[in-house]
Amino acid sequence: MRYVGLEEIIPGMKLSQPLRDVDGRMLLGEGCILNESYVGKLQDFGFDGIYIEDEWSKGVEIAPVISPKLKNKAMDSVRAMDVDACIECAKSIVDAILSNGNISLDMADLRSYDNYTYAHSVNVGVIACIIGMGKGGFTEKDMEGLVLAGLLHDLGKLQIPNEILNKNGRLTPEEFALIKEHPKLSYELLSDRWEISVFVKTAVKYHHENVDGSGYPDGLKGDMHTDFIKILHVADVYDALISKRPYKKPFSPHEVVEYMMGNCGTLFDKEMVDILLKYVSLYPKGTEVNLSDGRIALVIENSAEHNLRPIVRLKSGEEIDLCKTLSLTITDARDNDEEILKAEKEREEMIEASKQIGKK
Repeated sequence: MRYVGLEEIIPGMKLSQPLRDVDGRMLLGEGCILNESYVGKLQDFGFDGIYIEDEWSKGVEIAPVISPKLKNKAMDSVRAMDVDACIECAKSIVDAILSNGNISLDMADLRSYDNYTYAHSVNVGVIACIIGMGKGGFTEKDMEGLVLAGLLHDLGKLQIPNEILNKNGRLTPEEFALIKEHPKLSYELLSDRWEISVFVKTAVKYHHENVDGSGYPDGLKGDMHTDFIKILHVADVYDALISKRPYKKPFSPHEVVEYMMGNCGTLFDKEMVDILLKYVSLYPKGTEVNLSDGRIALVIENSAEHNLRPIVRLKSGEEIDLCKTLSLTITDARDNDEEILKAEKEREEMIEASKQIGKK
């Protein structure tokens, strides 16, 4: 299976992963052959892309970190603002990740605009758990707390009108002020829940705080951040930047991690970003990449030790282990002035998108 972006989808392609709507209902099933009508509807639903089956990607298997059933249950719990159900889902998610044994993220998420908030909350919980496992020193109960913080961190946004959350344009000062209230709103929903750890509650309240004190709601500097706050902040921004939104395009994992590494010590805690870099695949399996010799390849395997040099497959079927073929690298193919200018523009868009995420 391989990932195909929305602009590359054409009739005749065969789905290898089902697509679901905001309520978890099946839109298109695994094995469905896309026709022109289906392709148009994918755009209407706002999907970033799809996974397809073809000869080039034959044998490339990608398993989600948690099952679609569990993810949908967690999304439903967030949507219903059911804290008790979220607590149970957090336990189930940790159990699933621990039983999996593989703590790397190696699959693009398939979601639409409509279910962004709920899917994002689940993804942040999963990423936070993986960072926590990578850091070490946390108990299983701590892991459940990290996942729970991810599930609950944006509950306050559900009280803000969608036309503001999804506004395709600059927010007014009044709208920004309202958006900045969402961490406090989320915290207030949990403040009287004695069974929820203070580490979870403070992470929810301060997940938009930056290391240099430039965040909100209280401008706390990094020496006042708990590990939960540092982890949740990194997980939240990472997932938001790789996601497609009405006001921004999705950025690739390696673009996002490069941006986050460049802002360690100002926006992000360096230790947590380093752990993210180790356990989140920068070139997920099933994605196309450009090689330094001009050829196009498909990523078919990754490892935490060699995140920047996966095993790839050419369209001819030849497979190349980039760890053993050091003369080749993955490149963005910026080999002319037009592409260099495009790269600069994308970097500017990344910075602006990050600012928007801080607001939204």
